[in-house]
Amino acid sequence: MNKKIVFIFGIICIIIFLIFYYIFCITGNNIIRNQNEFVEDMLKDLEEYEANIEVTIRSNKNENTYSMYQIVDEEYSKLLVNSPENVRGLEIELKDGKLKMINEKTNMEKIYENYETIINNDLFINSFIDEYKKYEVEISENEVEIIVKVEREENKNIYIKSKELYLDKKTRLPKKLLLKDNSQNINTSIIYTDIKIK
Repeated sequence: MNKKIVFIFGIICIIIFLIFYYIFCITGNNIIRNQNEFVEDMLKDLEEYEANIEVTIRSNKNENTYSMYQIVDEEYSKLLVNSPENVRGLEIELKDGKLKMINEKTNMEKIYENYETIINNDLFINSFIDEYKKYEVEISENEVEIIVKVEREENKNIYIKSKELYLDKKTRLPKKLLLKDNSQNINTSIIYTDIKIK
C-alpha cells in the first residue's frame, strides 16, 4: 500500500514538473523565437514600398512638420515633399550611387556622383532594416503593436542614437518610426499615413 502511494505521488510530481517545464521553458522560448521571426518577416516585406508620411523634425528652437511621399525598391529610392508650400515639389532621388535633387519652383536640378552614404537616409525604412541587421535590437509588444528598437553602437550622429519602429500586428504594416538622440529625446517622428508594399 505504501509503495503504491509513493508511486502515485511520484507520478503526480513528475506530471506537475513537466507542466511547469512546458509553460515556463519551452513556451517562453517559442514566444521569443516566434516574435523575432514575425518581426523579421514583416521587415523583409518592407524592403520595397511606397508611402505617404508625415515627418516632424524637432530642434532646440523649433518644430517643423512635412508631408512627404517615399518610393523605395531594390536599387532606387525617392522622396517627394508635398508640404509646406515653400518646399513643395522638392525631390530627392538616389539611384546607382548618384544623388539627384530637383526643385521645380526654382528650376534647380543638381546631381552628386558617388553618393553611396545617402543610402543610410534615416527617413527610410530600408535604413532601419540595415541597422536592425547590424546593431543590438530590443523587441517589445503591447496588444496592438510590436515595437522594434535599434541602438546604434558607434556614435557617428549625436542626433540619432536609437530608432524605434512601431509595427501594427493586425495589418503587418509600420505605424511610425521615432528617431531619438543620446538623451532619448525624440528629434524626428515619421508617421505612415498610407503605405503599400510592392
